[in-house]
Amino acid sequence: MRGDMNSPQTKGIKSPGTLRALGVVQIVLGGALMAGMAVLSWIMYGIINNNDPRASTKFTGTENDMLFMFAIFGLVFFIGLTSFVAGLWQVIFGKRNLILVWIMLALGGIFFIVGTIVRGLD
Repeated sequence: MRGDMNSPQTKGIKSPGTLRALGVVQIVLGGALMAGMAVLSWIMYGIINNNDPRASTKFTGTENDMLFMFAIFGLVFFIGLTSFVAGLWQVIFGKRNLILVWIMLALGGIFFIVGTIVRGLD
């Protein structure tokens, strides 16, 4: 143990038990994000491939629009996967994996930059 977790020297350091609990939260949230993106992708696939002329919902975008949409879905899915893996790591080892933390930050940055660029194109 690193000493008293309440001492001034360890302020901000979380105990392995706290990190494991936070890991469970990451597993749940990452899993929910992956499941949500998978369901949304499946729904959009059905809408795109619907050839019924009486259908009330149709995809009217171009092929580039479709590719961009699924690329964003993939990026969000990968953020969920990274969160899931990072949470699993925390549950197993009781500490953070800094490589996974940096991957999450990079993915979040990419998501923000792409969103900013797309908003500027309107």
